[in-house]
Amino acid sequence: MKCIIDTNVPVKASCDPATCPLEELDMVNACIDFIHALIKDPDSKIVLDMDREILGEYEHNVENKGMGNQFFSWLYTYVNQMDIVADMIKLEKENESYVAFPDDKELEEFDLADRKFVALARSHNEHPPIIEAADGKWLQFVEALKKYNIEIKFLDMDYAQKMYVKKIANKRSKNV
Repeated sequence: MKCIIDTNVPVKASCDPATCPLEELDMVNACIDFIHALIKDPDSKIVLDMDREILGEYEHNVENKGMGNQFFSWLYTYVNQMDIVADMIKLEKENESYVAFPDDKELEEFDLADRKFVALARSHNEHPPIIEAADGKWLQFVEALKKYNIEIKFLDMDYAQKMYVKKIANKRSKNV
């Protein structure tokens, strides 16, 4: 398994299921299961950027406790052993975005902070999927990203759809 992991996956996996909101429980458990499977599978591989933007985002946002602690333990060991040539990609920036991010009218509203994941998937010769947990905003771009061989895998599609309706669809209907 080779993938790119959106920061919200280890963030949600590091939450204590006993204290997370009930509506997030399935999604949190899906993230825990994903991280657990990732760290237990010796063939697991992730793709990161050379400038360590994603690694820094993990360090800044993921709590180093519970599954977060296990994730970091695996991650630092993995980073020290990973195939730098194949899976550590240099992302070129231009203004506030990435050169490898598709210049596509359908993607103009894509979150600037998440463009690094898309640029990374597009820059890697295997186009590994981006693993997504909680950010329903990605749903509106799934089809447009497919044109560029970029696949988004949601760990809990039901939760992502609820967040999409809550944040995006409702906002659009109010603006009409």
